[in-house]
Amino acid sequence: MKDLAAQQAKKVSVCSLPSSSARRRMFEGGQSMIEFALMLPFLMLLSIGIVEIGRAAYISIVVTNGATAGVEYGAQDVSTASDYMSMQQSAANDVANNTIGGTMTAVATWGCYCDTGSGTSCTYVSGGQDCNSTTGGSCSCATIQASCTGQIVECVQVDTHVDFTPLFNWPGLPTTYQSNGHSVMRVRQ
Repeated sequence: MKDLAAQQAKKVSVCSLPSSSARRRMFEGGQSMIEFALMLPFLMLLSIGIVEIGRAAYISIVVTNGATAGVEYGAQDVSTASDYMSMQQSAANDVANNTIGGTMTAVATWGCYCDTGSGTSCTYVSGGQDCNSTTGGSCSCATIQASCTGQIVECVQVDTHVDFTPLFNWPGLPTTYQSNGHSVMRVRQ
């Protein structure tokens, strides 16, 4: 009987020790935790960078859409083409509906261009008559009428600009960034 009790005690003590594969798994679990702890700062930095780039892309899209909204208002007809304040306000209203973290400025212009049928209609302002500089509030295309061999078209343009600050300031990088929008459209006659 003593022998049987001694054998059972021996079996229990041998079974209570973890096997070599179980001990290896325990050490590998600790190694994984150390690797994760070492990589966590890099993963966080990468995640923050992705968020910042996504935010900058979003702001760029919003500012460009604001320019498009302003030019769409001005391109309705000749009377809205000369309404610079309303074009700028349309651009500002479009941007105000989105949170971008900066103040947007918009500049609207209106002008005439000679369309010769070459597909370069409303490339505006270069080569055209800037109606903003004329007095009386009406666009006088007479200066380009004499040299135009095609059709005189009127174009509106809205340029938008916003300075925004990043969510996190990194050493060596600027503390503000800028985004610009630009849109040109032919005025409907």
